Amino acid sequence: MALRATGMIGWHWLWSVLVGLFLPDISIAQEPLLRFELSVPSMGSNLDMVVYAQTGQQAKSTMDAGLREIDRLSLILSNYDSESEISKLCNQSSLDPIVVSEDLGRVFKHSQRWNRLSEGKFDITVGRLSQIWRASRKQKQLPLQSEIDEARLRCGWRMLRFDPEFANAAEFTTPKTVQMLVPGMQLDVSGLATGYILDRAFEKMIATGCSSILINAGGDIRVGDPPPDRDGWRVVVAGLGKESPPLSSRLIRNCAVTTSGDLYQFVEIDGHRYSHFIDPHTGSPVERRQSVTVFAETALDADAGATALAILGIERASALFETLPLNEVVFVQADSSNSDAIRMRHFLK
Repeated sequence: MALRATGMIGWHWLWSVLVGLFLPDISIAQEPLLRFELSVPSMGSNLDMVVYAQTGQQAKSTMDAGLREIDRLSLILSNYDSESEISKLCNQSSLDPIVVSEDLGRVFKHSQRWNRLSEGKFDITVGRLSQIWRASRKQKQLPLQSEIDEARLRCGWRMLRFDPEFANAAEFTTPKTVQMLVPGMQLDVSGLATGYILDRAFEKMIATGCSSILINAGGDIRVGDPPPDRDGWRVVVAGLGKESPPLSSRLIRNCAVTTSGDLYQFVEIDGHRYSHFIDPHTGSPVERRQSVTVFAETALDADAGATALAILGIERASALFETLPLNEVVFVQADSSNSDAIRMRHFLK
């Protein structure tokens, strides 16, 4: 049974259920829901989809709807694609106002919302600093202080100007134009872009009529109704190290979960462990060894929340939790005085 979907990428379909092909002819309403799976590279990581449907064609249609939306939004939000809308915006030489798409405008609005919620720690304007420290991790050499100082002059929300209609709006609205006030600014929306894309893809998939759905993009997870005869989708809260056993497991439904940490993206230089989380207030990476698992109604809030809390740290996260659009947080942090010991906080509404 060969199935193929056309598009930007040649998708290789891995169908896990081939039963029912020779069952007696019964009405669609009486057929049980079958499990279908797909695993493909996407958005710089691995994308996994699970759909429960009555037929393979129904599952394929549902997955195709999600994949098309992921392809479309990646062309807008990917910082790693030089042809994406966000990359072209950052690379344009003019300082004039630039018209942005509705999707990019929404991402800017949610980025500003999370900047305020996180006391300025979630900041998409630190793109230039992220580039410098990313190169530092690859070279295993600290950047010059002069490089950091120069980059910080091109960071901060004060360096962005949106259209007056957006700036003066009392209710939620999205900007139609953005103007970068200094040359060389780099906007990095990776802290919530995956979550935004998953939410939009999930909406397209649900619209096809299937409701028992899971999408997992490198650890950013969005789920719908639970699988048949189950109370939820089981997810685990990982430990701090690669060999650490799971701390716990959860059954979730109609929500999202994201884990952020420095397990894979860090560098050790002169006895210091530098993560990939940039603190906009210092211009330097967070040095704590930690893992933050966040449960929220949307993948965007889970994604942005995990990033923001990882920069804020366990104490400030505890103080702000009740004000954030998050349902549950499991925060694990290595003890600074004993690297083999961990501190864990569990926040729940």
